[in-house]
Amino acid sequence: MKIRASIGTAAALGLEKIRVFVKPTTAYLMLYSESHCQSNCMFCSQARDSHGSTNQLSRVLWPVYELSELIERFETIDSGIKRICIQTVRFDNSTIDLMNILTMLSKSSITVPLTVCSYPVNKTELREMKDLGVKRVGISFDCATPELFEKIKGLKRGVDITWQTLERTMVDTTEVFGNRFVSTHLIVGLGETEQQAVNFIQQFYDKKVTVGLFAFTAVRGTDLEKHPQPEMASYRRIQLARYLVFKGISSLSNMSFSKEGTITDFGTSTTEIKKALVSGKPFKTTGCPHCNRPFYNESPGKELYNFPRDANAKELSEVEQYFTGFLK
Repeated sequence: MKIRASIGTAAALGLEKIRVFVKPTTAYLMLYSESHCQSNCMFCSQARDSHGSTNQLSRVLWPVYELSELIERFETIDSGIKRICIQTVRFDNSTIDLMNILTMLSKSSITVPLTVCSYPVNKTELREMKDLGVKRVGISFDCATPELFEKIKGLKRGVDITWQTLERTMVDTTEVFGNRFVSTHLIVGLGETEQQAVNFIQQFYDKKVTVGLFAFTAVRGTDLEKHPQPEMASYRRIQLARYLVFKGISSLSNMSFSKEGTITDFGTSTTEIKKALVSGKPFKTTGCPHCNRPFYNESPGKELYNFPRDANAKELSEVEQYFTGFLK
């Protein structure tokens, strides 16, 4: 059975010889199809109307392998992998393929936890995933507001999956897998304000759903191939806001925003902000445990949106420059 693996995952398993700056601590796999996805997200090379290559997701290459070969590598190589995350794409019988993959993994000697980032499925299918060893499920909204979702991923893209569909699926998923074992993603830079981004983060924190942050990355052949990445200063503010919310240090209601929706006050003390900055934790990759997605949003040699490992002193100093106005 064929499956895609991120190029970094393939390198960690000894299947590709490439220079790896930071090794992935999660193995990223993706359902394989010869056709494009039935969904039509404007930012995705897998999308139905995309002219991009299906061997890409964001800026990462995803070569095709036999699943049995990957399983053998997982079982025999000390790769440092601590989790396996399966990305789904929608095509005829894709859910059947997903269950077959999970069945093969469940019959192996692999013991690391499994995550599935899924399109909407029903409760019976969610229970089947859990029975086959899945520990966490991600349901990706990606957009900060229903209006942006409709424009970028939903009805205006000719897709019948709505914001409300995902909300219902999220409720089902939480009932099956439990609080804090469900996640979603927010792609920053799709047209939202910082206030809308923090509102999204707070909304899902209140539902006990983990939020992983991504910086929008343009991919050739997609409808947003010329769309810019978010400004780093804005992304850093949203990262810190997410950290403060998920640590219970502050909340949307305590923060202040300009009339344009820019964060002007994080709703906590300068001492707490300094502690967060010194730790570097707000700026590391967010998502499931052990998810580090090396260079998913960025290129080596440039400033990293998400640090796939602990930031060094120079990097922390650079990050702090974005918050000088909040440290007086």
